[in-house]
Amino acid sequence: MVRFRLAETAAARTKEEFYKSMESLIPFFHPRSVALIGVSTKTGLQAFNILEQVLAGGYRGRIYPVNPKGGTLLGLPVYRTVSEIPETPDLAVISTPRTAVPDVVRECTARGIKAIIIISQGFADADEWGKQTQQELLETIRDTGTRIVGPNTIGVINLFENLNTSFIGFLRQKAGTAMICQSGIFLLGAADFTGGIGLGVDIGNAADVSFTESLAYLGQQPQVKVINLHMEGIQDGRQFMEVARSVSRVKPVLCLKTGCSEAGARAASSHSGSLAGEDHVFSAAFKQCGIIRVRDVEEMRYLNKTFLTYSSMPGRRVAVVTISGGAGIMAVDACSACGLEVARFSEKTRQKLAAVFPGWMEVNNPADIWLAGMARGYLDILELALDTILDDPGVDAVLVISPAYLDPEEDPRLDISPTINRMASRYPEKPLALWIFGGYRPELAARMENENRVVVYPSPERAMTSLATLYRYLHEIKSRNPLSPPVFSGIQGERIEAILETARQEGLKTINENALEILRAAGIPVLPSQVAQNAGDAVKIAESQGYPVVMKIVSPQISHKSDVGGVRVNLNDARAVAKAYNELMETVSARAPHAAIKGVLIQPYRPGGVEVLLGCKRDPSFGPVLVFGLGGIYTELFRDVSFAVAPINREEALDMIRETKSYRLLQGYRGQPPADMDALVECLLRLSQLVIQWPEIVEMDINPLLVGPQGAVAVDARITMG
Repeated sequence: MVRFRLAETAAARTKEEFYKSMESLIPFFHPRSVALIGVSTKTGLQAFNILEQVLAGGYRGRIYPVNPKGGTLLGLPVYRTVSEIPETPDLAVISTPRTAVPDVVRECTARGIKAIIIISQGFADADEWGKQTQQELLETIRDTGTRIVGPNTIGVINLFENLNTSFIGFLRQKAGTAMICQSGIFLLGAADFTGGIGLGVDIGNAADVSFTESLAYLGQQPQVKVINLHMEGIQDGRQFMEVARSVSRVKPVLCLKTGCSEAGARAASSHSGSLAGEDHVFSAAFKQCGIIRVRDVEEMRYLNKTFLTYSSMPGRRVAVVTISGGAGIMAVDACSACGLEVARFSEKTRQKLAAVFPGWMEVNNPADIWLAGMARGYLDILELALDTILDDPGVDAVLVISPAYLDPEEDPRLDISPTINRMASRYPEKPLALWIFGGYRPELAARMENENRVVVYPSPERAMTSLATLYRYLHEIKSRNPLSPPVFSGIQGERIEAILETARQEGLKTINENALEILRAAGIPVLPSQVAQNAGDAVKIAESQGYPVVMKIVSPQISHKSDVGGVRVNLNDARAVAKAYNELMETVSARAPHAAIKGVLIQPYRPGGVEVLLGCKRDPSFGPVLVFGLGGIYTELFRDVSFAVAPINREEALDMIRETKSYRLLQGYRGQPPADMDALVECLLRLSQLVIQWPEIVEMDINPLLVGPQGAVAVDARITMG
């Protein structure tokens, strides 16, 4: 049983409501009776008749076709209305024209039907009438206990019970995988994309039953070993992450996210009415909650096969056994590229292999067994090599590269399947993977995979990336024990609220000069800062702070001060300060004539340290998202940034930092002392708490935050309010 830790927010359902919603999904996947409303009276290949598909799939429950014409269809009585059905069906599947759907849903709820699938299109995926009508459907089922999958869906499949609610045939190989998608093609193709399928749901427009509920439900099904997602967008992103964190610790969750480009996002909106946030935010959210993002359906297919076949991988060290030196080199290149290690053979392993290799041949990884196989028998040498290498404690997995030039049914000389499966059975804790090539590849692959002990991959690259993902899941995702985000005391909430309220009263959307004061109240160290309104004030402030100083223009219309000549640094005396003030006012007025200048900010000049960017932006799917990266004038140029959905814990803050090239600078680059990582992490954690506690902050930039050997300090900041 998967236990879910739900976010304690006003928007999140209570745990009791959430678990009740899980129970409400049971009749979608395990109906004892089904009403097919609007079923076509035509049959045959071009009819796309749902009743035909339900019967062809072998569904054993009671079936009630509904069509105003009545009569009989495929040996079953056809009822003219839902009210004529002799019992209350567990599930209703509606495939009428969209204009008829509201009345049919009212009929179903009046009859007490608790699960409705709406195949019909033309709702939130279409025009204003469709969007409004979809909302009316939700009003119809409110407080009735009835749930809706769709509209704009092909429904559900449960091949363990031979259930298929689609209008297209679905006779596929059963497997312990599940699919949740927003497009019917991914449900219909799920068995092809995953190497078999057991349970699946196309949530379509997700008007009612959501991604989050579907994931939670399928996560609780013991026959499901791997869950696959096709996602165009999501609305309850934060609650989805909470559920995904729990499910991914029990079974792998893979996601193919589409609508990544600007054009794709527009297409997703028109296809399923999905709200698409920024793609890099989805990647960050997936990483935080343990979801494995895949690039294409082929990667999805082979990762499913990998997780269904291998349950263990002790470490990262991979050996390659090959009949080609060149192919072996390609394999170890792939191994290194995806973060695995090329295993070092023990002396015992080297000696056993050297005894059968030509005397002049060095024993190494990759192990090229072709010459030894030609001299002593290929199958015998392959078995000896695999037995020796798999027994080596310094090897955690093996990739075999072998030819398929002979028909294994007629010529067994290259039929390695008995040997491979024997070795895989002997060493079940170490994945034994294969790349084979040649004209009889499909036949040989089928023989080897028949016992479900090994996977034959289409390339060394696919094999290595799959093994790397297996290792990451087993050792980093499944075994993780996420810590709760820290909650800092001593936050000056009244001071923060007062600044925000003043901005609201003044009609300000952007806070510049008081942004640092908000950070100070949140416990983030800031440089002493004062705004001067004239050259004389500037000199007085500089002398009170102590030379040297920095001077920056203050304007809500100017984000990048350097671009308009709005910064002066390392000013060492009163004359330089007065001159700089006048130059700043003159230069910025000329370069940004429409900007309202509020004065000049004066701060102590702090040379040295690493300039980084900390920020936040509110995403439509996931809420506040933190940003970290290289700061100062190079932020826009290099775009060296990472993202995480707030709130974050210490390990997630460190992950954000490690993902960027700035991490090398922070460690101490070319003789520079290492930066104070603890201080930087605390600033990220305090920013996380700030934007969660004050949701009216929709965007923030702290740029730069100066991180030195001892401590970190915010130099400049800008806040945008919603």
